[in-house]
Amino acid sequence: MIIRIIVLLVFFNLSGCFLIPHVLYKIDVQQGNVVTDEMLDKLKVGMTKPQVRFVLGSPLIVDTFRDNRWDYVYIQREKGDLVEQKRLTIYFEDERLIRMENEQLYSLHPVESDTRDSRGAVEEADDQSEDL
Repeated sequence: MIIRIIVLLVFFNLSGCFLIPHVLYKIDVQQGNVVTDEMLDKLKVGMTKPQVRFVLGSPLIVDTFRDNRWDYVYIQREKGDLVEQKRLTIYFEDERLIRMENEQLYSLHPVESDTRDSRGAVEEADDQSEDL
């Protein structure tokens, strides 16, 4: 009987933590750029790169071969499990903001993916001003 208990204890020690993954404490991790709706509302077509950097902060990914695209990526994990993943892509032409794409790639609590084209938002604002 004692040999069985010893063998069992040795087995549990050798197996490590992966047999009981959610019993152990794992920290909640937020990585990347947190971009709020208020920050997105401040972005306007025609803003320069320094203005966009002031509003959103430094991008997580800047492609060295295509300087006209910035990516802001955000990942949240709770207890080691992926909870949310978002990506905001900003496009420039002649050092000016021309459009942005806001995608929610994964979420435990799904929300409609908001793909925003800044030019479309400006056109809507122009239509509203014509009605006045």
